Amino acid sequence: MTARKLRILLFVSGILLIVFISYRLYLEYQIDIQIFFDPKASRRQMMTSIRSHGFTAALILVLLTGIMCAVPGVPTSVIGVLVGLSYGPLLGTLINVFGNVYGNLLSIFLMRHLKSFTRSTKSNCWVEAIRKMRHPKVGIVIGYMVPVIPSSVINFAITTLNLQIREVILSIIFGAVPSSLLYACGGEALFHGYSKMAILLVASVLVFTFLIVIIYKDRRQHHLQ
Repeated sequence: MTARKLRILLFVSGILLIVFISYRLYLEYQIDIQIFFDPKASRRQMMTSIRSHGFTAALILVLLTGIMCAVPGVPTSVIGVLVGLSYGPLLGTLINVFGNVYGNLLSIFLMRHLKSFTRSTKSNCWVEAIRKMRHPKVGIVIGYMVPVIPSSVINFAITTLNLQIREVILSIIFGAVPSSLLYACGGEALFHGYSKMAILLVASVLVFTFLIVIIYKDRRQHHLQ
């Protein structure tokens, strides 16, 4: 099997897993959805129901977040907010971080053992920037913090560096905590009806992301000149 066919097979398998786990998540939240659309249901009923989920839903959310992290181009922000809505900011952040660690480690494992990356990934500007940094681990942490940078690119950069598994896990954790916390806090704000605050928190992640991208591109252009 060629590398291209293998990549397509892995991508399709990942999408199918996301669909399957999403359906299982729907079954877990089916009662919550029914209450949400029931005009006779009170807000207290909705709040009680959404916070009634336990270990099973948390495990499903971790698995879904992990698979979405491992599949290039699939955003996890909606799931991160749902986690915060269901479990609050502290436990929600932990669940989001666990999902990110699991998914990115899975992606790194596949890249190292299947060699299914493309030539364009090897020459990606973010990969080159991280590899040329004096402290590449700092670049990896920042890369995971920026949602607009695909995790697959950062994961590939890790495969080109001689890092121990402990260093990789710590880099993913430190990189995933800020966005995981903001998404969880956004979900908590929605839980209490603070929709404007939730939008502001999620928007702050996007603003932070674009600022880093703009600064990087400006410095790169200045360096080329």
